[in-house]
Amino acid sequence: MEIRHQKSKKKIIIAVIIIVILVVVAVVGIMAYRNSRNDESTQKSTDSTQSDENIKSSDDADESNSSESDETTDENDSESDDTDSSTNNDPTNGGKTPPRYEGGYVQDSENLTGDISGISVVGDNLSVRVTINQFITDPDGRCELTLTSPSGANYQYWSDLIQNPQTTSCYGWDIPVSELGGNVSGHWSATVTVSGDNRTGTFTKEVDL
Repeated sequence: MEIRHQKSKKKIIIAVIIIVILVVVAVVGIMAYRNSRNDESTQKSTDSTQSDENIKSSDDADESNSSESDETTDENDSESDDTDSSTNNDPTNGGKTPPRYEGGYVQDSENLTGDISGISVVGDNLSVRVTINQFITDPDGRCELTLTSPSGANYQYWSDLIQNPQTTSCYGWDIPVSELGGNVSGHWSATVTVSGDNRTGTFTKEVDL
């Protein structure tokens, strides 16, 4: 009876040991599993943080580039506005840069400039035309023409001004040949004096008719 009792006792001890081993293995397995999950969670958190930092860095770079682009555009627009403003300051230039003379813009010349653009016999008249480079707004502006014939006789005539988009013209003259001695053949001298806007200009031309 004693031998059977001892065998039964050994079996119980072995069973207990096996159970303890199984419990220990289970506990170790659970702990290892939890550690593995924690490591994965930590790695994911680190990856997510790095990704957010990269995205933020990219966004900051885009904002910086956009800001620089906007500033460049604003500067270009400002320069463009300044150029347009300087071009359009003169209401008579039609939005175009007026021609220059040696001292600056022709509109700023101290004296009126221009020329006798045409003098010829048309039918029974002597036709004289004058162009002035400046835009004259003076309603009292006038043109005075003096013709000197081959014989030395002087003939004087007046005309008003005609305003063009950027320049001015004398109204012009169509003088009957009969008023000039009936024969205009020979060497003539024409002098035109223009006045307006507190400025004057004199243009001279000689022509053989």
